[in-house]
Order: sequence, then structure tokens, then C-alpha cells
Amino acid sequence: MNKMNLNAQIETDVQEKMDIVFVGHVDHGKSTVIGRLLADTHSLPEGKLEQVRKNCEINSKPFEYAYLIDALKDERAQNITIDSARVFFKSSKRHYIIIDAPGHIEFIKNMVTGASRAEAAVLVIDALEGIQENSRRHGYLLWMLGINKLLFW
Repeated sequence: MNKMNLNAQIETDVQEKMDIVFVGHVDHGKSTVIGRLLADTHSLPEGKLEQVRKNCEINSKPFEYAYLIDALKDERAQNITIDSARVFFKSSKRHYIIIDAPGHIEFIKNMVTGASRAEAAVLVIDALEGIQENSRRHGYLLWMLGINKLLFW
């Protein structure tokens, strides 16, 4: 096999990869959207969904898809995302790293840190509340980071 054919074979064996950050105002559902995506596509580790449901039942809390992503105790206790979380997701076309960024103004540095690794972004906006202060701020920061692949959800 010559060098050109070998390079072509290597390129077809490697799937595309994309890092996507989910951003937006606090409590607009970023972690919930990601948790639901993973649950509905059966992309969670085996037993994870049942483990979180059982934990909610034991602690007399209603189940939330966000709990699948928010791993820190403080995040679950306060129902907020504090630090950017990374989860892996794949489709038949490519592998993704989904980055869940915090929406609180106090954690804007963590949002920027998570977003700085992304090639694309999903700006989650609550349909009832509409665009809020951090929705605009996050959109502007994405632009400053050079992320031009943006989806509004």
C-alpha cells in the first residue's frame, strides 16, 4: 500500500470529533436538555438513570434530568451548575464532547473556561422568560471566543 492510500485509510477509520458547549441564563434548562438527550438516545452508562432515580427517591426529591449531569453535591443541593461538566456522546457520524456550562453570573469564569474548548455552542433560552442578561452575555462571550457555529434552543 502506498503512502497516499495509507493516509486515506487512516482518515476513513477516524471519526470526526466535535466539542459543543451548552450555555445560557441561569435556570433555562441547559443541564436538563443535555440529560434528556443522553437518556433519550440511550447514551448513559448502564444503570446511571436508575441510580439517579433511586437516589432522588431515597432523598424525597423529584427526579430531574439535570441530576444526570450535575455531579457535585453542591450542584444537586442548590439545583445549579457550578463548574463546567464534560460528557461524551456519539452518533454514527462523529464523537462529541458536550460541555455543560454554568449560567450564574458568579461562575462566568467557569463558563468561559468550558466554552474555550468548544467548536460549536447551543444557547438555551427559556421560552417563557425569553432572552435574559446572561443569555446576551454568553452570546457575546461565544463571539469573543470565535465560536461561530451557534444553535438557539
